[in-house]
Amino acid sequence: MKTISLLSVWFGFTVLLAAGRAESSASSDGFTVDADFPGGNIQVVRTEPGRFILAPDLRDTQTNQWWFFFNVRLRGPAGSAVELAFAEKKPIGVRGPAVSTDAGLTWRWLGAEAVKSIRVGEKPGWSFTARIPAQGGEVRYAFCPEYLQAHLDLWRQRHSANPALRVEELCRSRKGRPVELLRAGCLDDRKSPGMVLLTSRHHCCEAMATYAMEGFLETVLGTNELARQWQSHWQVVALPFMDKDGVEAGDQGKNRHPHDHNRDYNAAPLYPEVAALMRLGQEIKARVVASVDLHCPYISGTWNDRAYMVGCADPGFAARQRALADRLEQTRRGPVPFTTRDCLLEFGKSWNTAGNFSQGRSSSAWARDTFTSARVVTTFELAYADAQSVEVNAESARAFGADVARALAAQLSAP
Repeated sequence: MKTISLLSVWFGFTVLLAAGRAESSASSDGFTVDADFPGGNIQVVRTEPGRFILAPDLRDTQTNQWWFFFNVRLRGPAGSAVELAFAEKKPIGVRGPAVSTDAGLTWRWLGAEAVKSIRVGEKPGWSFTARIPAQGGEVRYAFCPEYLQAHLDLWRQRHSANPALRVEELCRSRKGRPVELLRAGCLDDRKSPGMVLLTSRHHCCEAMATYAMEGFLETVLGTNELARQWQSHWQVVALPFMDKDGVEAGDQGKNRHPHDHNRDYNAAPLYPEVAALMRLGQEIKARVVASVDLHCPYISGTWNDRAYMVGCADPGFAARQRALADRLEQTRRGPVPFTTRDCLLEFGKSWNTAGNFSQGRSSSAWARDTFTSARVVTTFELAYADAQSVEVNAESARAFGADVARALAAQLSAP
């Protein structure tokens, strides 16, 4: 990604407007913003004195669709500050942007109070002050805490000696990246009465879902009585990155052209990850007792301010979903709220209608068609930043995943 001077930004901006695109990096007043790193996503619309005007990079997104994901790196003089701004549409959630000062390894919320309303020309805008650490280096700002290959690698290193974990390769992505398949729990097929399929990142921007998956797997790999129950009964087959290329490239992934990964479970899937999972599903379908797909919802509005389960139209599977929701409400220990009354979105309500799946079959719909005798097939949505006034971060997302693991064990153990 090239770096350009302030003067060339102004002249180049006129050309870019005519061409209908913007640059993914720019420099001004000693500062540089860019997206040239794993998970990076930004478009620099233009620069102004003391300010960069930015927009999410919607590459590969369907025409007339907008999504809110961004992940930008700022470099400049130690201890200095500059304003980062967005115009017209606000890709900043209720707790402000997430910020990282260790190259994206750990994150915290900057806070809603850090975001101010401004005018960008004749359009409404929103901005926040971005600060380089006093010790120098870089700072990153994103829509939400990121979870990338580097995070999974660190997690794998921590558990490399655990006999209840095995790492395999599902397939190679379009760009040749290995797509990890994690097996956890009871790895002896002769002893295990069933398998649990666990997936995340069908939409690659939904990073909080993978933190929840980590929490689920931590529970399975632990040393307490619940962990022993998992390790003596069920094998978890976990796929953290169902859109591996999108995660590493910094795509947002929702409504990808011509359809995204979670509408690809059709007769001729487009994406290698989906095709490989469908083949695996045929091989293990007699043994799958549960399938759980983890997601994050929209940026704001009804049902997007909580953790919730997405109900299905099939009466039998819907009843089993409700039973799991009841168990999750009863056994929850983590801070993220969940009640059946407030956190089960029944089919036919809000966005959860047949029309939302017109572009293709979803992962959960495929799982219901394939794993017909499963005890549970469901999708969970975990809010990016705020779940009924409780902060969602890496720690609380992991705790929610642990709660799901606890409730699911209870469900599978029940008569």
